[in-house]
Amino acid sequence: MKNVALASALAAGFLIGTVGGHPFKRAVVTEVVYVTETIGDAVVYVDEKGVPYSTTTINKITSVATAVVATSTTSSISLMTPEMPSAPEVPSSSATSAPSALPSFVFVSEEPEPTRADIDVPEASNSQFYEPPIITSVAVESAYVPLPSLAPAPEPEPSAIKQDDSAGRLPIGVTYDPFTGTGDNSRCKTEQEITSEFNRMKDYKIVRIYGMGCNIIPLAVQNALRNGQTLMAGVYLSNRGNGEALGQVIQTFKDAIDQYAGGSWDIVRLFAVENERVNEHDMTASDVVGAIHSARGQLRGLGYNGPVGAVETVPATIDNPAICQASDVVMVNCHAFFDPNTKAADAGAFVQSQIELVKTSCNTNRVVVTESGWPHQGDANGAAVPSPENQRIALESIRGHFDHDMFLHNAFDSTWKSDWASSFNAERWWGVIQ
Repeated sequence: MKNVALASALAAGFLIGTVGGHPFKRAVVTEVVYVTETIGDAVVYVDEKGVPYSTTTINKITSVATAVVATSTTSSISLMTPEMPSAPEVPSSSATSAPSALPSFVFVSEEPEPTRADIDVPEASNSQFYEPPIITSVAVESAYVPLPSLAPAPEPEPSAIKQDDSAGRLPIGVTYDPFTGTGDNSRCKTEQEITSEFNRMKDYKIVRIYGMGCNIIPLAVQNALRNGQTLMAGVYLSNRGNGEALGQVIQTFKDAIDQYAGGSWDIVRLFAVENERVNEHDMTASDVVGAIHSARGQLRGLGYNGPVGAVETVPATIDNPAICQASDVVMVNCHAFFDPNTKAADAGAFVQSQIELVKTSCNTNRVVVTESGWPHQGDANGAAVPSPENQRIALESIRGHFDHDMFLHNAFDSTWKSDWASSFNAERWWGVIQ
């Protein structure tokens, strides 16, 4: 996991959260408010570079309050720190919802990445939660700053609600990675070790894998078939030079299925093209949407007709509804441990509240939680305390709120991962099978 601070404007307010390494940091957004008399027919939305990306028609008005960011000397400053509920309500960020402030701004700062083990493997746990920012109201005397002048773009059509009947529901599953060891001794698990661990995962009827490393695809297909399990398939895409090739992963699945499953894709219930790459600022939403379309086309041509999509965190998903719309089913990672106000006993309720936000933002009736769990070792994060007993309580709470479409993270401890203070020294200790 990486530690990245994210802030972006959403529907009727601003979202600022911490992404990538789980700890939450509040950023301070300075909102300069100007009031001008005008007549308008459209709202133009722009990104952090001032490039327009959407226009929404509105009723004629006579007064517009516009929020912009300025570096002018302030004449008065008042700080508002609202009491934050554990599961705040937020408006939808879909293209059909117009924010109250005309411009939108995105501020991104990224901390240095922790040193990873020599083995070049993807990190599988990286999730955070959605929370509003602290806002300062600044009164200034300055000239009105107008929006860029351009012709209105056509208003997008409302997206259809994604429907998925009970036949598509997945049983409670578990995530799995084929790496072991520590530091310089990190390595792939042997074929015998993987077979043994799949046998220990028999109670979970679906297993999520993240890519093709360590020859896991043919080994997972064989072991899942032997144990009466199915798989959630994944590709580790990355723009940082250590990612997998989408077509190669798909062909590897095809070869394994032809060899061990008689050519039947029934072994694969769900296919994800990436894991939190937008959240990590490794890929753009456009990159991910393109990968989804490419993967779907290739998979359909090879006989797989199941859902295809991408896995992101809750804030990254809410911020990028295009990923929701491109996916056959919405998939998110969500861990209650990274909310310092949530105790282990409330883990299930917290995750459920976050999923409701995603359903609203993505205009969908179904969200698959592709990672959720609680560490049994590490440092406390406020009220969230890692321990074997708290892990048991948290997992019981999650199961109490979800009886399908839920993957517990992770099957076994990931000792090969790097641990650092901002991960609460818990990164390696999420194994649910001891």
